[in-house]
Amino acid sequence: MTLSIDREHTALLAMDFENDIVHENGAFKDLGFAQMVKQNDVLGKTARLLDAARGAGVKVIYASVKFRSGYPERPQNAGMFQAVVGANALVEGTWGSTIHEAVTPKEGEPVVSKRGISAFTGSDLAALLTTGGITTLLLTGVATNFVVEGTAREAVDRGYNVVIVGDCCASASQEVHDSALTSTLPFLTTISNSEEVLAALN
Repeated sequence: MTLSIDREHTALLAMDFENDIVHENGAFKDLGFAQMVKQNDVLGKTARLLDAARGAGVKVIYASVKFRSGYPERPQNAGMFQAVVGANALVEGTWGSTIHEAVTPKEGEPVVSKRGISAFTGSDLAALLTTGGITTLLLTGVATNFVVEGTAREAVDRGYNVVIVGDCCASASQEVHDSALTSTLPFLTTISNSEEVLAALN
């Protein structure tokens, strides 16, 4: 079935493209995210998709995971958060918490700060979507099995239609990425790719 996008009521979310996560010199450079991002040209594909969305009048929203110095907002109740604290990563105001220059927001585009896995956690994303009359979300980001999956599940529970742009996402490995997109998510969302979405936006 050909993908159809209601431009007026759709938002493209660009999630967790911070340097610490996707840059080859970031704090998590040894975890595989940056390598998969580079191998699959995720930043290039996402940049093209962002430009197309802007040109089509689709709202672009960034979700950026970051914490205050000392991580007062985040209990270390999971290994991933313990790793963030241990690496002193994703601290507000640092290079590591800055969105990668290849996909940097344009002037006026909202950037919500999130404090957990889902883009809704600790952010004002829900308010932006409600005010904007958004009913469909196009999801891009790193990692597929963290922010993308977590946001997709919560968005579905909140009543949104969700489209995951698979080749604009990455994880620690191709296997982990593929697993996230082929297990439960196809029952909750539409799994697509940048070519399909670009065609729908033209």
